[in-house]
Amino acid sequence: MKNKMPTDPQATHETVALYNRLFNLAEKGIMLGHQDDPLYGHGWYGEQDRSDVKGMIGDYPAIFGFELGHIELDSEYSLDSVYFSQIKKHVKEHHARGGISSFSWHADNIATGNSTWDCAQDTVVRSILSGGSLHKEYLVWLERLANFFLDLKDENGVYIPVIFRMYHEHTGDWFWWSNQQSTPEEYKQLWIMTCDYLQKTKQVHHLLYAYSSSNVQSEEHYLERYPGDQYVDILGFDHYLKGREQKNVEQYKIDFERNIKIVTKCAEQSDKLPVIGETGEESIWDPTYFTNVVYPIINKYKLGWILFWRNAWEPDKPNHYYLPYPGHSSESDFKQFVDKPLILTNKDVYQQ
Repeated sequence: MKNKMPTDPQATHETVALYNRLFNLAEKGIMLGHQDDPLYGHGWYGEQDRSDVKGMIGDYPAIFGFELGHIELDSEYSLDSVYFSQIKKHVKEHHARGGISSFSWHADNIATGNSTWDCAQDTVVRSILSGGSLHKEYLVWLERLANFFLDLKDENGVYIPVIFRMYHEHTGDWFWWSNQQSTPEEYKQLWIMTCDYLQKTKQVHHLLYAYSSSNVQSEEHYLERYPGDQYVDILGFDHYLKGREQKNVEQYKIDFERNIKIVTKCAEQSDKLPVIGETGEESIWDPTYFTNVVYPIINKYKLGWILFWRNAWEPDKPNHYYLPYPGHSSESDFKQFVDKPLILTNKDVYQQ
């Protein structure tokens, strides 16, 4: 197989190696991913060497998702109350055992000071682009983001390559960068400006960039805001099973497979890696969600990974979890899912 090159022309040797490793792993199977897996879980927070997944199957997921929301505020901890120092620690530990880390960034709304979900305006993206009224302020935010990435080094001081899944779910309408809050051209400019700042101004060259829509209807819909092959390494989408009725399960199956078809086709055309950026069913009320809903669909496609959303630790969110935990009624179904040869956990990718 010809060596594949990331879009960053100055990508580090390790980043090029990771990019090619991801394609090679996709030939072997689909990596299991879980958001914030080693940081907290259902009913616990910050315990060393603990993980809801590890508690069930004796191994970590191959992919960890982490959240950078509030890094832009120069905060010590994320919007999920996780210290960024702990995230760095777990990235390094996971890297040392062959695991891979991916980052999302629910940045606050710089125009209002409210959360990323404050999307009543359609001028925020325009205001932070070059020439915009908040451009200089936003560059400060990007600098704080860059400084976090520049602190991700292994024990030898070598930058750890990671995936940055920025400005995600942009085809929806619930973030300040979404489709009702910015034009396709403004969104593309925001993406390109961010890449250029990280690479050219801050010399961050150990990122792979993942483009991840929400539920889309067609290739045209998926690519409407696509910034171009020269700025994206990985193609994905985010889609959840919502609603506690069988009709919702059936609709999820239809939407889920349609999006996989779109992403895999676009990835093949652009020679990119297709992935499932986020998915899941909150509180997993369907007892065969993993083996009868997810697996029969994903086993027909070549995908880099599937990342399930977080298992919240907060006492006021007892039903906000997307993977089982030890003792949960879906634990056996999840174990059967993971036992499939197609599903790769940390031990399966350790020496790849």
